[in-house]
Amino acid sequence: MAKKFWSGEICPTKGIYGQYRDTNGAYAGTQHDRKVEKGSRFPPSQNNHHFCRK
Repeated sequence: MAKKFWSGEICPTKGIYGQYRDTNGAYAGTQHDRKVEKGSRFPPSQNNHHFCRK
């Protein structure tokens, strides 16, 4: 299972992160993917979504 990250957490590894629904893991789509740099914070996500590295 992929590690989940939430908005405001520190990013451990630079990469592209997709957003997934907390309740069922449904992918939000490529329009919601974000490039996040190591050491920076995850940006705001959609309501009830978390980030996973793609």
